Amino acid sequence: EVRGSIPLGSTLMPTIYFLLSLTFLYLTKTWLTRGISRLIHSFGGNSNSTIIFWSIIFLPGTVIHEISHFLVAAATGARTGKIEILPEFISDDQDGGVALGSVETQKLNPIQGFLVGFAPFVSGLVLLFWLSSLILANLQTGEYLFFSFQIYLFFVIANSFFPSWSDIRQTLPLVAMFISAIVILSLVGFSFDLNISSKIIPLLANLTKTLIISSVLNLVILVIVLFFLRMIFTISS
Repeated sequence: EVRGSIPLGSTLMPTIYFLLSLTFLYLTKTWLTRGISRLIHSFGGNSNSTIIFWSIIFLPGTVIHEISHFLVAAATGARTGKIEILPEFISDDQDGGVALGSVETQKLNPIQGFLVGFAPFVSGLVLLFWLSSLILANLQTGEYLFFSFQIYLFFVIANSFFPSWSDIRQTLPLVAMFISAIVILSLVGFSFDLNISSKIIPLLANLTKTLIISSVLNLVILVIVLFFLRMIFTISS
């Protein structure tokens, strides 16, 4: 029997805060998508107009998302095909029937599927953390042109780095294998002795702050969108 300990207590709350901030960012993304859709419809647009508008505004985020897939797929030895960064309607897709981008790859093994599927999520978090430090630096130095551009990049990446359902499907085999292995090892009395709290806690805290900033930015833009919707409703009535 091998015994040890994982300092779960010290990392539990930072992990919960991180997951809550991530969930709240996803919710603000959903609210903002609906708000922008309503605003476009109020000007006479339809669903296709919303998709075109969304794909143009979030084009940098889509490019980063798909390049992340492509680079990790190539790094893991998977054969890759063309990269699409334009909207594509997919009748059996669970993300609303529309893919803003895609990368062709060979059939991936569980490890490749996990790494490729989560690549945009990891690269997005890294870029958001990096951009947040640049934004604070340019705000203090008065570089408002770069500041505005970085705010825009921060906004589009924050709303583009979430895995799609097809991305999540690729990660499921390895996740299932990992959970099964943990359960089996626990049943036979095997445990781990890891001391990673000192590194994980500050990382989670910084990522949580970055996600909260992303959510606040989404809410500010959502308030502006709702303000215009209110004005249009008042004028039309």
